[in-house]
Amino acid sequence: MKDIKIITEHWGKIDPLKIEDYLGVGGYEALGKFISKMKPEEVVEEIKKSGLCGRGGAGFSTGNKLESVANNPKAEKYFICNLEESEPGTYKDRLIVDNNPHLLLEGIIISALSIGAKRAYIYINGNFEKQKEILERAIEQAKEKKYWGENILGSEYNLEIEIFSGAGAYICGEETALINSIKGNRGEPKYRPPYPTQAGLFGCPTAVNNAETISNIPWIILQGGKEYAKIGAKNSPGTKLFILSGAVKNPGVYEAPTGITVKELIEEYAGGIQKGKEFWFAQIGGACGKLFLEKELDAKLNFSVGTGRDLSVQMGSGSILVVDKSVNIHDLLISWTDFFRRESCGKCVPCREGTFRLWEIAKRFRDNKISDRDKEAVKDILWTLNNTTFCPLGKFSATAFQDAVEKLKIWK
Repeated sequence: MKDIKIITEHWGKIDPLKIEDYLGVGGYEALGKFISKMKPEEVVEEIKKSGLCGRGGAGFSTGNKLESVANNPKAEKYFICNLEESEPGTYKDRLIVDNNPHLLLEGIIISALSIGAKRAYIYINGNFEKQKEILERAIEQAKEKKYWGENILGSEYNLEIEIFSGAGAYICGEETALINSIKGNRGEPKYRPPYPTQAGLFGCPTAVNNAETISNIPWIILQGGKEYAKIGAKNSPGTKLFILSGAVKNPGVYEAPTGITVKELIEEYAGGIQKGKEFWFAQIGGACGKLFLEKELDAKLNFSVGTGRDLSVQMGSGSILVVDKSVNIHDLLISWTDFFRRESCGKCVPCREGTFRLWEIAKRFRDNKISDRDKEAVKDILWTLNNTTFCPLGKFSATAFQDAVEKLKIWK
């Protein structure tokens, strides 16, 4: 099923601003099937059967998350589509909106109704003005067709949808920080438990899912969870949007089955390395991703790491930066550390101070002023970020730097 396309099937073939084009290729048939033939718990069960897991990076079971909210006895529930996407090199969710916004919207409506939510939010990065305008138009067109609002398609289902623009903070990709932002508070993560599925937005059960994840839902409802589970890797099935950039001939976004190798993506999808360039390493998963040398490119991209013959690597957001040997490692180190220094919410000391110190050391390294004391300090800083920060941002900030020290041997 290498050539199967679930999300990108109609990209470039329909006008994203015309709902009629989406309807012409079977759009909103999944919602119609849900309304006329299925119960909410049956929808959740199909998603569980599919094995769909979060495409934002964490890879948590989508069906289990929806089921947890659906089974909560509280009457008021919320559904949130996470379209924050601030990580450098990651732009797949924006392209979903650019090319087929109604696919995302249909997935949001089905997901919200399946858990009993009567209000859904699309949390969008405030810098995505174009995408916000496209979504506003799609939402307006869908309401005219009775796909959301009161008595959806003549049923007893009701749903309100609202777009919420965030400030473009990377930390708000984390669901508790995102929820804090919608509530009007600082975009900072919260202690868990309770998890958002228990007490999320306004203290009510809340499901937060990434835009790419949600866009798989209509296909699953029409074709069935078992069919979806046949695609790609067994332990995290389906397709994934991969963003290839850097020293490849054809950079861009490609939809491929999970379980594909890094080498296959680079050579068969992105056309291989640019002429005259010599491969150095690939960074997988965005600015927080690990670095992979040429001997490691046969690793399978997955959401759970295997060992031995089934060696695999967590794909994160699906971003793959291919770096050649002409690239200055100093520039990369400063870019990575400056991003996390800037995006740290400052709530915990290890992250607030650790990311800043890494950035300072990276600058001294660039200026050839790094000392043996700096090199020893990096070991302590990386350990602290890996083990003591309040949320995963601190841990993420240490990943690439750690690999640069250990794999690339940037200093002896």
